Amino acid sequence: MATASEAVPRAAHDVARALRDSGVDRVFLITGGDLWLWRALRDHGIEMCLARSEAASVVMADAYARVTGRPAVVYGQWGPGAANVAAALADARWAHSPLVALTSTVSTRVEYKYEYQELDQPPMFQSVTKWQARVTRADRAGELVAQALRSAGAGAPGPVHIDIPCDILAAEAAPTHADADADADADADADANANATYAPIHRPTPPAPSAAAVADIADRLARSLRPVLLAGNGVLTADAAEDLTRLAETAGVPVLTTLGGKGSIAENHPLSAGVAGRYASKVANEIAREADFVLAIGTDLGGLATDTYTLPSAGADVVQADVVAEHIGRTRMVDAGVVADAGELCRALAVALPSESGNRAHHTWRESVRSRCVAWQQTFHAVAHRPAAGHVRPEAVVAILRELADDRDLLVADTGFMGAWGGALFPVRAPGRTFLRAAGTLGWAFPAVLGAQLAAGAERRAFALVGDGGFGYHVGDLETALRLDIPAVTIVLNNASLAYEHVGFKHGLGGEPVSEVCDFLDIDHAKVAAAYGVFAARVDSADAFRSALEQAIATARPALIDVVVSKERVAPVTTFDTRLVRDV
Repeated sequence: MATASEAVPRAAHDVARALRDSGVDRVFLITGGDLWLWRALRDHGIEMCLARSEAASVVMADAYARVTGRPAVVYGQWGPGAANVAAALADARWAHSPLVALTSTVSTRVEYKYEYQELDQPPMFQSVTKWQARVTRADRAGELVAQALRSAGAGAPGPVHIDIPCDILAAEAAPTHADADADADADADADANANATYAPIHRPTPPAPSAAAVADIADRLARSLRPVLLAGNGVLTADAAEDLTRLAETAGVPVLTTLGGKGSIAENHPLSAGVAGRYASKVANEIAREADFVLAIGTDLGGLATDTYTLPSAGADVVQADVVAEHIGRTRMVDAGVVADAGELCRALAVALPSESGNRAHHTWRESVRSRCVAWQQTFHAVAHRPAAGHVRPEAVVAILRELADDRDLLVADTGFMGAWGGALFPVRAPGRTFLRAAGTLGWAFPAVLGAQLAAGAERRAFALVGDGGFGYHVGDLETALRLDIPAVTIVLNNASLAYEHVGFKHGLGGEPVSEVCDFLDIDHAKVAAAYGVFAARVDSADAFRSALEQAIATARPALIDVVVSKERVAPVTTFDTRLVRDV
């Protein structure tokens, strides 16, 4: 509420009230000049999480939204602040993260007069948002903010953008006398009634599949010999991991996930076959290629999920189910499409399907998949325990992390090799969103682990897996972690290079790497982190990493472990499969 010193509430208070009433408890930001907004947020009990850049603020909010499943808010001041917010939204857009980018603009009194830092902001957000609005009246500020929050989480979630001129934030929230004089009394009354209240966030009933669609899927499944479920990010967005697991158990069908859908089933479940796609284990992609029926739930079947559009195989019977009709059949021909919420579809199918016990072909296929997955796991553990001199195998890092982390802890992986090391090799043991990955933005994982830890609370720890190239983007947010007392553990796999490019030159082009675009100085990031005051260690052996990780977990403080790894080690990606034989 407004303080006693404020005779008239400002539009900024309506914005803060709309956020609070819609369930927003934090705003992520780098402060600009909109002082009324900061006062209003404070007065309405909304925590302000100050980062060291707009990009870090966006990523923290993105991860917070993914973990909580609720829209999160990030702020940017007009001009360069707004531009930086827009530039950082791509990952949230790719990952369907419900994010509200709230940006101020220059005062309406000086628009189009070359005011300091003025930019035409909406075009910058067009390709990275699903909806935009501009507040042009102070008495509509709260209404449109609430609408932005609803839009971010509706249907297929995604970022939205709302622009509010700075003078409107500071303006009186009530309609002006000029408005009242200009309108007829009836129109003024209608305006007042329309803008006095707004509808806070609510979840509409999700779309359910038709009975005909359910019967068709059941028939296709019964006629198949080698069926799989392919679960994508939409399963987690719908909070349907338990529903998908129940469907798999009822049907007796193995489950593959996309990288974004990792966690749709616990990966120690007998029916889990791991992550398929471009960042995947060898065995998962083998299973995906052999399947003759694929029910793809909540995935857009994009390039990463399908290993550059080669999975499922061309001869497979593919049914794609998505909450948005436009996503179906966009990347490949499908045999049937179903517009439905992932949870609604899984529940309807689990009820409709007969017991799997009598299908001998399915039993044989299921046992084959399980035995091959067990054999692959044995190979992985053998690789993880191979000795290494002067460096640590990334496989060992993942294996030790899995051993020491709790099942409900969070792993946040950066893009590139980090996404592959974590996505393909780290088995999540609890269904739900316990794995987050950069959908394509290098450097995302470090600020993301801070947002994820804030969302997880004190009962769970968040761990980041990031390369030295990615970590360099946001070193300054070590101070953010310390100031906000965020006890996340950041694991830097340090090979003093951009290893994907280094390996690409050697194995993709078959020649000498162009070192000036691949190699960095060998920086001891633990010393940098220690200078900030966080717990830090640098290690070059598996035993030393285990010890450092145990200490980091025990400290319950912000922590960083700099792990020396080899830039010659190739992550489990399919990019180089035609030129080398990988272990896992």
